[in-house]
Amino acid sequence: MDRNSYWYRYLWARHDVFFYIGVVSVASALIFTLSGGCLVKYKGIVLRSKDPKTFWQNVVMYYVIGFISLALYIYTGN
Repeated sequence: MDRNSYWYRYLWARHDVFFYIGVVSVASALIFTLSGGCLVKYKGIVLRSKDPKTFWQNVVMYYVIGFISLALYIYTGN
């Protein structure tokens, strides 16, 4: 993606939002991992001991969203 493309300018205009989303998402994933409970849509709080598959799927989703957001923040920060 070159610096004159539409998508690069679009991402650059939202540069700080990627940082905030990334930090909040990774922090949430760390808290969920350490506490053993995760907030899941339509199910409320899922505990690691009762439903480990759903718990880990959601924690990994938070990590992936966070790291992708931080990568976009670093990419557009050039």
